[in-house]
Amino acid sequence: MATESYFWTEKQDNGNTRLGLNDNGRDDLGQVSFIDVPAVGTKLTNGGKFVAVEAEKAVTDIDSPVDGEIVAVNQKVIDQPELLGSSDKNDNWIVEVKA
Repeated sequence: MATESYFWTEKQDNGNTRLGLNDNGRDDLGQVSFIDVPAVGTKLTNGGKFVAVEAEKAVTDIDSPVDGEIVAVNQKVIDQPELLGSSDKNDNWIVEVKA
C-alpha cells in the first residue's frame, strides 16, 4: 500500500509532526468505521506498521510514513472515526510524532 500518498504531514510549532489522512487516503479507503492507533510512547518506523483501519472499501493495516515517537493521539478520531472523512486538519489528524 502506498502509505506516503495516504497521509499528510505537518510540522507543528513545537517541532513535532502531525499525521492525518489525506484526500487520496479518504478516496481509496472510503468512510472509516474503525481505527486502531498505537499508544503514546510507541516508536514508529517509516514503512513499519502504523494503524489498522476498517473502512467502506478496505480493511487493512497502513504503514507509517515517518520515523519517530508518538507523543499525542487524537482521541476524537478513535471515538469518532468518521472524522477521518473530514478535510479539516484540526479534525482528521491521527497522531503527533517527535522525531
